[in-house]
Amino acid sequence: TGAAAGLVVNSNPAAVMLILNTIACGKEVIVSRGQIMESEGLRLPDIIEKSGALMLPVGATNKTRLRDYRDAISENTGAIMRVNTTDYRISGFSQDVPLQELAGLAKKHKVPLVDNIGSGCLVDLTPYGLPEDPPAFLSVRNGAELVCFGGEKLLGGPLAGIIAGNCEHILQMKDNPLYGI
Repeated sequence: TGAAAGLVVNSNPAAVMLILNTIACGKEVIVSRGQIMESEGLRLPDIIEKSGALMLPVGATNKTRLRDYRDAISENTGAIMRVNTTDYRISGFSQDVPLQELAGLAKKHKVPLVDNIGSGCLVDLTPYGLPEDPPAFLSVRNGAELVCFGGEKLLGGPLAGIIAGNCEHILQMKDNPLYGI
């Protein structure tokens, strides 16, 4: 992944909950409305709520701009979260913010950027004729402080959530009582 540290938990939803409970409990997590999704019966708003964080949706279902994120940042912002939408598509008049731009905004405001890439792609699979699914190393390279993904689909293993990121956040998560559950 190119990250300095990593952590493995029970599932990707568990990874999201652990991340947000550790870095954003009691604070707002900014998420594009077009990325508020349900996967495998679990809804992102429910996971965020259970983490103790507060979801702050920005933009519209089909268009979210950098200024939507910028305007939402306040002293109560705990994180910005991007969620990969490879499981569904919004077509037509749509727009989203590239990860590098979002990372620049997060860094400028000293807010952690979490990239939930979903399936756990570790390499670029497009040369093999498979659909584009952003690999974890691109998220790290493009500025996400924490990247989370499932380990079961592309790695072919049991249900798992993998978190890659900076050492400080990973060590904080290891000290979180939720990590031991």
